[in-house]
Amino acid sequence: MYEVFLNSFAILFIAIDAIGVGPLYLMLTDGASRQQRFRIAAKASLTAFIILAIFAYGGQFFFNWIGVSLNSLKIAGGIILFIIAIEMLLDKRRVRKEESANQAINDKTLDDIVVFPLSIPLIAGPAALTSVVLLVNANSSSTESLLMVYAALVAAMLATFLHMLFSAVVANYTSKNLLNVFSRIMALVLASLAIQFIINGLKSTFGI
Repeated sequence: MYEVFLNSFAILFIAIDAIGVGPLYLMLTDGASRQQRFRIAAKASLTAFIILAIFAYGGQFFFNWIGVSLNSLKIAGGIILFIIAIEMLLDKRRVRKEESANQAINDKTLDDIVVFPLSIPLIAGPAALTSVVLLVNANSSSTESLLMVYAALVAAMLATFLHMLFSAVVANYTSKNLLNVFSRIMALVLASLAIQFIINGLKSTFGI
């Protein structure tokens, strides 16, 4: 059972990109007080969690409604996660998110950025939304496994929240090269998990 939790947490932690959100959060809240930063981090984390939880609960109903099978979702989700992993390896994901953050600084107030772009799409982005649907459906046959997935979602959001709060401290004491190495390792893990999603989807589709 703990394996379900750890596997789900790893996927969600990487898909949410909790490590990458921290520096962007600092960029978006530049000039804000400690109290304002805490409020923004708390609201953004809670908002993103609600969005992901709703999508986890109703996402499959939506896909069924438009005629998309779970196997197709596994394959498509695996491809999306694999692309995210490649972008992480090439450092393109960080650049794209920084561009979104810079745009938000120019156009939005501190309160406005809670929903966009911090909650969506920086935290609850396409990769996170796809991942949570896949995880819920992969473990829907067991109530205990399903609870572990939701517990992993809570843990991933809590980790994201804490990393935003302490990102300034972490940045002062952590080498940029070390963070880059960690990001590349996480990208390889995500790529492996993405390929497994694709393999499982193909096996189920063709009855292999």
